[in-house]
Amino acid sequence: MPGNSPRLIWRNRNTRVKTFLKIIVVLVVVAVLGLVIAGRPDESIEISELRDARKGLTVVTLSDGVTRYQLEGPESGPLILLIHGGREPGWTWDEVVPVLHQAGIRTLRYDMYGRGFSDRPQDTAYDQAFYLKQAEDLLDALQISSHLHVAGYSFGSNIAAKLAIARPQQVESLTELAPRYFGIALPAVVRVPLLNSVIIRKVLKPKVLDDVRGYFQTPQLKQKYAGRVGEPTGVIGNFVSFKAFALSDALVGTADIYEDLNKTGVPVLIVSGGKDLDIPKEHIAGIVSLVPDAKQVVYPEANHGLVWQNGTEIALEMAEFVGAGVPISEL
Repeated sequence: MPGNSPRLIWRNRNTRVKTFLKIIVVLVVVAVLGLVIAGRPDESIEISELRDARKGLTVVTLSDGVTRYQLEGPESGPLILLIHGGREPGWTWDEVVPVLHQAGIRTLRYDMYGRGFSDRPQDTAYDQAFYLKQAEDLLDALQISSHLHVAGYSFGSNIAAKLAIARPQQVESLTELAPRYFGIALPAVVRVPLLNSVIIRKVLKPKVLDDVRGYFQTPQLKQKYAGRVGEPTGVIGNFVSFKAFALSDALVGTADIYEDLNKTGVPVLIVSGGKDLDIPKEHIAGIVSLVPDAKQVVYPEANHGLVWQNGTEIALEMAEFVGAGVPISEL
């Protein structure tokens, strides 16, 4: 029996290669579609619809979108601007604000873009410069040009410090709750296109929100706040803003910030928790090494949720620090 000709052998081999390549292409397409579908958020609600349905909200249109804010408390008292962290909006300060009001202090808090009832602008970095701009835009829009105090929690501490650096003549004091010093390096895979959407949506964001729920150590705090974590859900732009934030400079080291802050001469109060696994004592030591005149307060049993867990005590410390005129013993 004569053997196959070289041409026939080549044709058969070429056919097998083409078939194999077609299979590979199909598998790649299926994998990509799977990643796209898995990374696609379930969002269908416009944040403007939720704002319209929520009576009594105060909002202002800034250069990058609508911002929800709350300006409350004694009109004659000193003003504190409260900047929440990267995970939850203005209700972060619910345990602090009433005590500040009782001490005669007026408060201004707001929802960062991508959080709460503020807009979720598209095609932006959601980085520190973006959030500093929002804070400055808010002060300008509300025509607040007089002296004020500023407080930030967690990521909000970065923005609060940057605001003090940008406006040292306006900011009379700065309170930093659980401020970060060392940066956090995300795994390289989190920056791989398509794949990162799946990882951030399926792994990172759920973990971040679970961490917040874990901060509420008492039944009262759990009942009051655990159900609010991650709200409002289903809003168009929720995932885009969270992903952009996670991939921004939000988690980089802050040495340059505190070096610049120390040059301003703005008085600084640093409040931390002794059981804070997110911001252990090494972070605070790093900041204090750059801002040696800062006043320090440590709550030994507090975790990263000290703004809720120790809200009353923190408010009293803040009131005394800003010189509200009401001794802690009288509140």
